Amino acid sequence: MIENENSRYPIAYYKDPGLPEYADNPLIAALPEILSPIEVSEILKKTPIFKQEETALPGHIRVHAINRLTRNFFVPQTLHILLEQKFSVLVRKSYLGRNPKTARFKRKLNSIRNIIQNHDLTSYIHDDFDSFASSMAIVGISGAGKSTTTNILLNHYPRVIYHPDYNLLQVPWIKIDCPYDGSLAEFCESFFIALDRRLNTNYRQKYTAGKPRIGKLIADVADLCLIHAIGLIVVDEFQHMNLAKSGGEKKMINFLVTLVNVVEVSVVLIGTPKALRLFSSEFRQARRAAGEGSLIWDRLPFDESWDDFTEELWKYQWLQAPMPLDEAMKLKLYELSQGIPDIVIKLFCIAQARAILLAGPDPEDEYLSTALLEDVFDEELSVVKPMLESLRKNKERTLEMCDDLVVPNIESALLNTFDHLKPNALKKKANLEMGNETETDLAKSAFENLTAMGVSPDIAEPLIREVVQSNPKATLIQIIHQATSSFSNAPGTTSSQQREKANIMMKKDSWGQLPARDLRKIYFDKTGSMYEALDGEGLIYPLKAFLSAS
Repeated sequence: MIENENSRYPIAYYKDPGLPEYADNPLIAALPEILSPIEVSEILKKTPIFKQEETALPGHIRVHAINRLTRNFFVPQTLHILLEQKFSVLVRKSYLGRNPKTARFKRKLNSIRNIIQNHDLTSYIHDDFDSFASSMAIVGISGAGKSTTTNILLNHYPRVIYHPDYNLLQVPWIKIDCPYDGSLAEFCESFFIALDRRLNTNYRQKYTAGKPRIGKLIADVADLCLIHAIGLIVVDEFQHMNLAKSGGEKKMINFLVTLVNVVEVSVVLIGTPKALRLFSSEFRQARRAAGEGSLIWDRLPFDESWDDFTEELWKYQWLQAPMPLDEAMKLKLYELSQGIPDIVIKLFCIAQARAILLAGPDPEDEYLSTALLEDVFDEELSVVKPMLESLRKNKERTLEMCDDLVVPNIESALLNTFDHLKPNALKKKANLEMGNETETDLAKSAFENLTAMGVSPDIAEPLIREVVQSNPKATLIQIIHQATSSFSNAPGTTSSQQREKANIMMKKDSWGQLPARDLRKIYFDKTGSMYEALDGEGLIYPLKAFLSAS
């Protein structure tokens, strides 16, 4: 590329990073300043837009607002800050031996490029190269937040930096998603595609035309890492790599170690536990393979971390009668999600949508309960049950069978929620065909009145038909009265009376969600004796005052 083409990218601005070995290297000095833990937390935290007045919007609009949680909700944990610190070290270490200001770098660059042109990099991986680059693996179950956190942290770094003094385009990091059942050749192609998107180049077309040998593809990847000063390569979903198609475990590991030892690019592998099993034996023996070590990305524990997460999440309810978060609800959320953030957020969103769409005209019916969470989980997230059951019982063998399980998409689940919508269904005219003209007009008037009251057309029509057929002489008022009486008693209808009935049948572990002066809630929340709890609520008759007065 010529200089005019490069000038469209951000030009390097060199800062003092605080260490002499960093400050004297343009590739490091052009990176953002090293962050403190507090600054990392501020970068990671994401909260959706939420306005209290939005709870008064129509239900079908609020369902769209709920979806903000899936895009803009993130609560930083200690593990996330640790990961940022590791990324910060990995990127900078990879540039320590690649300082474009030094003649040594140019000699080393020519030496490595001669090796690359031989298309046999793997024979050099155990040579004594003075590489500062390193590697690490991030291992955890699906939905735990590995990829989400990684994306946020990487986007803190520039995608491209142009150094006019060295006519160099620096790519601090690049992220590659492993193609499912992919081979090493497909991995290289994914690398070219990712770099083309970053730099608007055509490397994929240039290097993959004519089905080149794998040795040449590997050499081309290494060459581009040098040309564009790539600091960190992140390989996501590494468990998808097919080692058999790649020429075996050893060949894949040699390729990765070559990038670290010869080309001096730091490498991060992200995947489920299956990813480590793919190459565990060779990876332990490879030079520098241990690198920064493995980061085990576990689910949230049921402790203060879970309290912080759920209390922050609970603030974002677009419901008209939100219930306070109590210990019973925290426990139910953990029991269903097993501490996996992705699952609990989706469960929380879909449950809100279901509560809104099934509430009917009574705003008091819009609230979350443990029973509603269980229903939503069984209907919308049942595909993850085997994995969660394995986590609950700590069955490693069963969990391995669920290793590649994908958590359902929130958008489809929210769309499916509309299938449960009855009272708020679309209003439309229906051909009742009740008989003579008088009956038909009367039935249509009753139909229009019922639908205007919020009764679903597919419920109103059979109710009117039944009333007219049983009493052909019924007046309009009688038809509406009998139809609404039937509707209020129909199964599946939500009302304040039904809510009271549900409260009566509520399980003991859900008593904490009952109204404040319900005796069961008082019993559930008490810290001392029941008498003290009742007295504190003002439910004990002041007998002493009565006796003294008499």
